[in-house]
Amino acid sequence: MWIKYPLAVVALATPMLVATGATAATTDLPAPTQTAPIVGTATAPPDRPVLTGVRHGRHDRYDRVVFDFTGGTPAYRVEYAPLVGVGTGDPIPLDGPADLRVTFTGTPSTTLDMGTVVDPGHPTLRQVRFGGAFEGQVLAGLGLADRVGFRVLRLANPPRIAVDVAHQPTRPFGTATFRGGEPPLPDVVSIGGVRSGAHPGYDRLVLDLRTARFPLLTVSYTVPTPTRIHIGLTGLTTAPAQIAGPRQIHIGLTRLRGVSIASYENGTVSVFADTSQRTGFRVMLLTNPTRLVIDVKH
Repeated sequence: MWIKYPLAVVALATPMLVATGATAATTDLPAPTQTAPIVGTATAPPDRPVLTGVRHGRHDRYDRVVFDFTGGTPAYRVEYAPLVGVGTGDPIPLDGPADLRVTFTGTPSTTLDMGTVVDPGHPTLRQVRFGGAFEGQVLAGLGLADRVGFRVLRLANPPRIAVDVAHQPTRPFGTATFRGGEPPLPDVVSIGGVRSGAHPGYDRLVLDLRTARFPLLTVSYTVPTPTRIHIGLTGLTTAPAQIAGPRQIHIGLTRLRGVSIASYENGTVSVFADTSQRTGFRVMLLTNPTRLVIDVKH
């Protein structure tokens, strides 16, 4: 049976969930920021965990889905990927532009109807449905309003797996210069890669940084080319910057068209993002892993 009611974290030191009102408590967790796959091990032999139900709730900064088990929790993998049918591989559509797939391994049976579809109507969480259960594996899919950060919590008493998906950014778009980074700065600027993606209402540019701390940085439109965004990065020393991957990148999205990277003898780095039109942008500094995110409004 599907049980739908809001959930809130009442203690960080003791992982327990209780039913409360629609607004989370002041001790609620921050919004998750990680987007890479998350893998967890089982807490019980593979013949014991049984999936018995699913709940969902809205928190201040994220939406939560809870998978209830008896006999312990199975191994899991949560990642951005399409939902498919277990044993068939046939794609199963989800409501929303982003699909988050949850794979449980070591679940011999389930008392949950695999054909049930739930539409929570939360800020990020649009839909929950299943790809089936077969040979100890259960697939679930979360249809999301956007590709956002997520985390996975393995909780006990009773055993359950919670998946939190962040609400979409609320920072406004604008054209004013953004400045960030503060001591202690990393010795050198180190860029591990550049990524981009289309989102509802904006394009996203991500600079993956290979340092735990952020360098000094500025983000602003340039004067000579009003549709070009300049991203300047400065480390503590003048040691040469470390840049992985190509220096010229074609993007070709609605607003973001391409990126070029230049490094200088004083250790600073300039990243130039060309856009199709001068419009608002917003900047986010995210950790675990460290990355600089620039959203350009459509």
